[in-house]
Amino acid sequence: MTDHEHSPDRNDAKSAHDELNWAELERTEVDSNQNHSSPIVPPPKKSKKKLIIILAIVGSILILGGLTFFLYNQFASANLTSEEKIEKTTDQDELKKLYDELLSSYATSGKSEAEILALLERAAKETGDQSYIQNQDSYLVKPPSFNLAPGSYEGTQNLEIIKGNSGYTIYYTVDGNVPDKTSPKYTSAIPLPLGETTVKAVAVSDKGFSSATIEGKYILTAPQANTQSVLTPEEFINKIYGVWYKTDYGNSLSISQTTYTEHIPNPLSNATGDYSVVSTTDNGGTIKVLNFTVEGYNAGDILIEFDFGTPGDNQMRLRHEGKPWWDYAAAEYIGSGQYHLPFQFAGSDIITLN
Repeated sequence: MTDHEHSPDRNDAKSAHDELNWAELERTEVDSNQNHSSPIVPPPKKSKKKLIIILAIVGSILILGGLTFFLYNQFASANLTSEEKIEKTTDQDELKKLYDELLSSYATSGKSEAEILALLERAAKETGDQSYIQNQDSYLVKPPSFNLAPGSYEGTQNLEIIKGNSGYTIYYTVDGNVPDKTSPKYTSAIPLPLGETTVKAVAVSDKGFSSATIEGKYILTAPQANTQSVLTPEEFINKIYGVWYKTDYGNSLSISQTTYTEHIPNPLSNATGDYSVVSTTDNGGTIKVLNFTVEGYNAGDILIEFDFGTPGDNQMRLRHEGKPWWDYAAAEYIGSGQYHLPFQFAGSDIITLN
C-alpha cells in the first residue's frame, strides 16, 4: 500500500482526536462555571425547626423567671406583718386602712386599753387624721355587761345585756358559739328557760370594731314550793336589801338594813328615811318609812308596800300608800358594796350601799 493511500486515515484520526479535546474543554469550562456562579442554596428545613425550638425554650425560661419573681414578691408582701406594711406604705389612704386593720386585731386579741390608746395616738400622728383620738370609743370598744350575775337561780329569768356605749350594736348567742355580726342582734331581754344556758355577747361600734366577748352561764331550776305562811322581818329585809332601779324611768332606790333612799334624777334629789317592818306576807310585805324627807321637805311617815312577784327573777313591785305600783329590777352588784345601774345618777352609774 502506498503512503498516500494511508494519509486519509491519519487525518481522520486527528480530526476525531481534536473533536474529543474540544468536548473535554467544553465540559471543563461548564464545570468551572458551575463552581463559580452557582446560586446560594438555602439551609435545610431541619435547621429552621431547631432554631424555633431554641427560641421557644429561651422565651419559656424568661417567662417562667418573670412569673417566679412576681409570685415571690406577692408572697413576700402577703407575709409582711401589719407593722412592716405600715412602715413601707406612703399612701395615706392605704395607711389608714392598715391602721384600722391593726386596731381591729388589737381589739379582738385582748390588748389593754393603754396599748390601744397608744396605737390610736400613733395613727393620728402618722396619718394626720385626728378622728382616731376624737372618736376613740369607736375603736376602743367597751364590752357589754349582763344585768344578772352568772350563776344559779330559781324560776325562769329575763337576761338584759347593757351596752357600754349607746352607739354600739350588741350581738349574742345562746348555743355556746362566739357571737359575730351574723349572730342575733340584741333588741330586748333574753328569756332564760329552766336548765343550763350559756350566753355570750359582743359589742360592735359604728366603725365595725368589736369588743371583747363576755360570757355568762346560768343554771335555772324550778322554784321550790313556799311552805312558810309569812316571812320573818329578817327574811323580808334580806329580800328588799340592795339597789333597785325603776324599769321605765331613771329612778333608783337603795335599801340598807335600816334606811330606805329613793334617788330621783329629774329633778336631781334624794328622798330618804329610816324604816321598820310593819307586816309580811307569803310574797311581800309593808314597811313604814319614818320622817320621809325629800331634800329638806319632811313628808312625815309613809307606808310602802312590796310585791316580790316571781321568786328568783330579781324584780319586784312597790307602791306608796294610795299610789300605783312601780316595777323595779335589781341593779348589778359589782362587789365592795357597789352596784352598777344602766343609767347615771349624779354623774355616775355606780351607787354604793353602806
